Amino acid sequence: MKKFIILPIVLIFLTSCQAKYLTPEGERLVKNVATGCILGEIFFEDCKAGAAVTGAATVIDGQN
Repeated sequence: MKKFIILPIVLIFLTSCQAKYLTPEGERLVKNVATGCILGEIFFEDCKAGAAVTGAATVIDGQN
């Protein structure tokens, strides 16, 4: 349950600051991994698996 509280807070903090800590590609990766973690926890009760799948898919999709 802590993951559902901490992960969105970190995501909002990193993406809402005026200073750019993340590139647009990095923001996309963070958002997709966070979404994958939440969906993995809901459907499979395994945050790490969902995050790994969506993170890998994002990286593969970003390659040209």
